[in-house]
Order: sequence, then C-alpha cells, then structure tokens
Amino acid sequence: MGRVCRETYDQVVGNCNSIGCTNFTNCDDIQCNSFTNCDDIQCNSFTGCSWWNVPCKVARGICLAAAAIARGACWIARGVCVAAAAIALAACWVARAACVAAAAVARAACIAAAAVALVICRIANFLLDAVAFLVELILSIPIIGGIIRTILNWVTEVIWRVVGLVDFVGSLIGIRLRKKMYFGVIVPSVDSVPIVPDADIQRQVDAAIAFYDSSCNINLIFSGICHTDIPPPDAGLNFACDAGGFFNDWWLAGSYFELAAATCKFEDSFRRIIGLGAEIIVFIVQDVTGGKNGCSFASTHNYVVIEAKPTDQAFVAAHEMGHACWLSHVSDPANLMNPSTPAAGPILTNVQIALVRWSKHCVYF
Repeated sequence: MGRVCRETYDQVVGNCNSIGCTNFTNCDDIQCNSFTNCDDIQCNSFTGCSWWNVPCKVARGICLAAAAIARGACWIARGVCVAAAAIALAACWVARAACVAAAAVARAACIAAAAVALVICRIANFLLDAVAFLVELILSIPIIGGIIRTILNWVTEVIWRVVGLVDFVGSLIGIRLRKKMYFGVIVPSVDSVPIVPDADIQRQVDAAIAFYDSSCNINLIFSGICHTDIPPPDAGLNFACDAGGFFNDWWLAGSYFELAAATCKFEDSFRRIIGLGAEIIVFIVQDVTGGKNGCSFASTHNYVVIEAKPTDQAFVAAHEMGHACWLSHVSDPANLMNPSTPAAGPILTNVQIALVRWSKHCVYF
C-alpha cells in the first residue's frame, strides 16, 4: 500500500509545480502609441496671400496661431500619455512580482501539504502492512496456514470479480481506461549465490511490461528484484506444476513462498490480504518439472513461478501472469496463452483482455 502513497504524492507534486503566474506577462507592451505626430500639426492654408489682401493675411495669422495652440496641446497630451503609460508599466511589473510571489507561496504550500499527507499516508499504510505481515506469518504455517491462504485467495478473487463486473463488460465493448498492475520478482540463493543473474530476469520483465501496455492498456509496474535469504526447500526450487505442486503449497514450499513474499514485498502485505491490487509475485525456480518453464495455479496463489533461463522464451512471465488473471491455455499458436509461448509478437483475444483487466490484481488506484 505504501507505494500508492508515493505515486499519489508524485502526481500531486507534479500538479503543485504547475502552479505559476500566467498573468501580467505583457507589461513591456504597455506604451504610449498616441500623439506621435504632433509636429505634423501645421497651418498649410492661406499661403498665397497677396501683400494687399489683408483678410487673407489675418486668416493666415489665425491659422498659424491655432496650429501652434493645437501643437502645444498635442505635446501636453503626449507627455500625459507617456507618464500614464510609465505608471501603468510600473504598476504591471509590481503586480507581476506580486503574482509570481503568490504563486511561489502557493506552490510551496501545496508541496508541503502533499509531504504531510505522504507522511500520514505512509504511517497509516505501514500500520496496515504490519498487521497484514502478522497475518502472513500465520498463513505461512504449514497445512493450516496453506489451507486458509487458499480459501482467502479465492474468496477475495470472487469478491473483487463481482465488484468489477461493470468494468469487465466495459472492456468487452472496448471501453478500456488506463489501469495498473504490480508485479515483482523474488530470486532464491543456493550456497549464497542467486540461482539466475538479474540480466536473464530483466528480459522477461521488459517483455511483460511492453506486452500488457500495448495489448490491454495496463501500466504494468515492476516493483523490483528481491534476493531472498530464506532458504528454499527442494519443492521451492524444483516446482511440480501438477496436483502435487498444488498441495505442496500447503506444506514447506508454500511456507517458503509466503515468508519470502512477506519479507521481500512488505509494502504489498495489506493488498495481498484483501486481494485488491495485490502484486503478482514471480518466483524464480531452478526447474519446473514436466518439461515446462513456468507454472501458475491461477487465483489459488498470489505468485507464479518461472525458470528464467537464457534459452527460455521472453514472454514466459507474461504467460504465467495471464494464468494468474484467469486466462487458460488456447490452441492458437500466436496467442500468448498457447502452451508453447510464442517467441515474439503474442496476441490476446478481446475476451482474454477483458478477463485480465477484470482481475483483482488490475486496478485503477
């Protein structure tokens, strides 16, 4: 749950940083553009008066006097206009400075409020995850814990499928708003050495992210690779993808998977208990018996297993996550859910996409 606090904080801070002063940006455009032709005010009449034409001479004098008065009035008006523009320009820059300062204060207050909310959110979610962690310790008890875990996973699956029925129908008819789904990888060690290098895992991670983004409009968020120090039992390294493997989850293998998940993915503890938005955990194993390179028991577990060997197809993890979201095998060789995972360019049908988006692992928040 804690990661949601950070995601929300980052989004809010992004909005906070967009607070700025968008007004008073054209102060320099405030100018006096009037009364610029004062010198052009002249008396151009009565210029051809004869020396004896007294009325013409009088009219000429009156015309020159009027032009002079008008020219003086124009220059006075020009001075007033320039002064007014200067005052308005100064006022604009003062307002601009006040606006910028107010925006900076609002931005700082917004970020501070987001930081306080982040702390409160993280404290609350830490407490929820801590309680859920204690529950997970109980669920890691062999047999009784495994049985309770199986029942809990299916109950939460059914509840959130019912709640999300409208979204399923919307996906079927093509209404597919952006959703998100978390997944992470846990790698055990043998003799203090990880059983596979991170580079072999990253190929699976990148392929899964790209596939679910392009095909389902799902933001597949990778929470990272965790190298667990919890020693795996043999069934946790050599995984049987059959009835034996199913019941092994109630015994030592299941206890290992649960404890490793609880310690490696503590921030997901509360979500794993309530089911909604629970991270799909990809456990790396040495071998999936029966000639397979991955396995999932659908909603029974919050995890899938893959071998992640360099020779494996890049979409094995994406295939097993599809199983975790209720997708079954299909015969189409181009489909992601074909038993022999396509090497490149896999597809999903419309119904398959709706099923994945309907999963309890796939959420809006």
